[in-house]
Amino acid sequence: MTAHERAGATAMVQLDRARSSLRGTRLHREWRRLRSAVGSRRLRSELAGVETYGVFLGHSRSGHSIVGALLDAHPQIVVSDELDALALVSAGFTRDQVLYLSVLVARHQASRQRQKQGRGGRTYSYRVPGQSQGRFDGLRVVGDSRAGWSTRRLFDDPDLFGRLEELMRPSVVKFIHVVRNPFDNISTMMIRGGRTQENAQAVYLGGCQRLVALRARIRAERLMTLRHEDLIEAPVERLRDACRFLGIEPSGEYLDACAGILFASPSLSRTSVEWSAGRVAELEAAIARFDFLAGYHHAE
Repeated sequence: MTAHERAGATAMVQLDRARSSLRGTRLHREWRRLRSAVGSRRLRSELAGVETYGVFLGHSRSGHSIVGALLDAHPQIVVSDELDALALVSAGFTRDQVLYLSVLVARHQASRQRQKQGRGGRTYSYRVPGQSQGRFDGLRVVGDSRAGWSTRRLFDDPDLFGRLEELMRPSVVKFIHVVRNPFDNISTMMIRGGRTQENAQAVYLGGCQRLVALRARIRAERLMTLRHEDLIEAPVERLRDACRFLGIEPSGEYLDACAGILFASPSLSRTSVEWSAGRVAELEAAIARFDFLAGYHHAE
């Protein structure tokens, strides 16, 4: 790396740190409003062709980021990770501003190789070699994979459903609910979030109650439930299903490239946490109350 390149890289790191320190503040939101107002005008014709807007639902630590990264690898789909797009909707951003910021964030994440912190606290990449992360050609679908906050915002503000659909017209709003074995999900919340088992379980089940209420408001043709374990076991088939749900017919080359970056088996976080027989029985009884968790157990 040349001295000029090193200086540029250092400047980017410093900019990222400054931006991160402002994230969530009013100043950061207004900076985003101004930047997106200018940028969305440059992409007006491309954004006008967006037919579907995708919202992810579910619990954090369920695999939304990998699903979003795989979808983002398709040339007609852009999915940003952790934009918190519904906060922008609530703040009065326009349709094109929200879509543009997803494009902008997805490009930035692609430039960083779609890196995320994953198994064992390691950082690894969701980059799909040879595909279109950070780029698009004939854009038809835009979305954001920040499922936990989207679920909370839609539940806490019942009118947000209608405002979102009205704002995104003529795009159709569709929802992807990514589900993971609750024992793994709760265990990950404990390991990476520092929660007690009792607290993590209570938070998880509270989220399930919110999801029941939200799913009841979504028409069946606009809601897809995708199990993390199914995606790992049959990535080509499940990713094809997700693309078709969003109105896209994926190529075999794209599907094979995406399947090639996945682990051979799902992470079993539950094996890193001690589960008493009583706690297992209690959670399995609770799981049985939610149809979208049917079939999940501690021992599989």
